[in-house]
Amino acid sequence: MRGKLRRRGAMAAVVAALSAAGMVLSTASASAAASAAVLLRVEVGAAVFNGRNLASGTVGVPDLWSGDVLLATCWNTGENLGGGNRWYLTVYERYNHLNGLELTVTGWTYAPFVDNSAASNGAITHC
Repeated sequence: MRGKLRRRGAMAAVVAALSAAGMVLSTASASAAASAAVLLRVEVGAAVFNGRNLASGTVGVPDLWSGDVLLATCWNTGENLGGGNRWYLTVYERYNHLNGLELTVTGWTYAPFVDNSAASNGAITHC
């Protein structure tokens, strides 16, 4: 019970911080209008990297699996890992495969492994 409350509190804090900064929180499929941040459901799986390439190394959090959720604030180009060169700036991760663990670590996730780069086509802005 206590863990559930902490996770809910952490998410509420993320939403409150985004709201205080004037950012709009939406889902990727909700609107084609650009917003400052988008919750995305991971389709394939992705790691969170320090930069927009494999050489930058990961930020030290678990890899995201299919069904996990991340909050992306914008996208930019980087290393092409076989599906294109778009990467999401990620500021929040929810690991459904790890009993709902929530982290607020900032890094880059490879967009084709998250949602096949769909959010970078209008749901969020270019960084």
